[in-house]
Amino acid sequence: MLVKRKVLAIGLACIMMIAFTGCSKQPAGGPQAVAVKTMHVIQRDTPLTYEYTGFVEAKDEVSIKSKVTGMIVKKMVNGGDVVTAGQVLYVIDPRNYQNSLLNSQAVLANAQASLTNVQRDAARYQALYDQGAVSRQTLDSYNTQLAQAEAAVNAQEALLASAQVDVGETNIVAPFSGKVDTNCLAEGTFVTAGSTVLTTISNSDPMRVKFSLAETEYLKLLQGNTGNGSVLENLTLTLSDGKVYPLKGRVDQVDRSVDSTTGTLTLKAEFANPNGLLLPGMFAHLQVNSGTRKNAILVPQRAVSEVMYKNFVSVVNSENKIEMKEVKVGARIGRLWMIESGLDGTETIVVEGIQKVRTGTTVKPEPMTEADLETTTPATTK
Repeated sequence: MLVKRKVLAIGLACIMMIAFTGCSKQPAGGPQAVAVKTMHVIQRDTPLTYEYTGFVEAKDEVSIKSKVTGMIVKKMVNGGDVVTAGQVLYVIDPRNYQNSLLNSQAVLANAQASLTNVQRDAARYQALYDQGAVSRQTLDSYNTQLAQAEAAVNAQEALLASAQVDVGETNIVAPFSGKVDTNCLAEGTFVTAGSTVLTTISNSDPMRVKFSLAETEYLKLLQGNTGNGSVLENLTLTLSDGKVYPLKGRVDQVDRSVDSTTGTLTLKAEFANPNGLLLPGMFAHLQVNSGTRKNAILVPQRAVSEVMYKNFVSVVNSENKIEMKEVKVGARIGRLWMIESGLDGTETIVVEGIQKVRTGTTVKPEPMTEADLETTTPATTK
């Protein structure tokens, strides 16, 4: 038992000596410098490019409705067909309207015959009145009959013209050249005038891209192109597969006001579509060039951190210590932000490792270039 106690005491003494020796070998001084990747702020002439998302829509699109009521007796178009202006698409049963036309013609002929008789009587009584053979009252009576007969003819002529229009409206024609949708009604369907949609037609060339932008962005676009409005031209369109549309577009419609709820303004850009590649409803990515900013200050997007709705970059000073500077970011240029204020272009900033530093942190900078942004990925914030 005594031997065991001696062994235990010797072991504890050894552990204490080792611990004391280890502590005595620790280096004195503050924390070690944090390794980060840094880059000099980029400063160069830069095209101002703004990016927006939108959707393709037809320049002209209309739902085809019948102006007469009846049954479809002929369908002369298939879903998805390309049609020309004036082409007959449907025929509504014309028989009732043709009968109404014949009836109007007969009634008009009868009214015209009555008018002829009244005109003869009025002329005869006018001659008798001039001779003093009849009274003024008798002449006025026949003149009144003449006016009534003329009014009756005019009324029947209007009814006949309306009946002729109705007969013509039984042929449903394309109002312009375009493409019909696939929801075409079939023969035998009963349609109601002004209510039933037979099909929808839209043009295919040109097409429009509808998009929205903030009021402040719209003002920036105009500031970059004062005098000629070229901001609304030479738009680049990228489709959902990532391919750039080969033709440039131009904004041809700007909404009359800014939406009071969203604070955005709606615009429509027109693109030629000779090959029919653009279809209504397609997703589109627009790029708008608003001139060139001289000596623009650019920083990598990953170098900017947001705190309480404010943007900051970590600047490395001459002592390799961190200074946090608030910046105002502008347009996005690829992987970079354009800085509107907060930097003068001489700074070195932290690009990777910003989550490990704060104001006053001593860092060990490892320089990187703009080309490195394409080959490196930002470290995950822990």
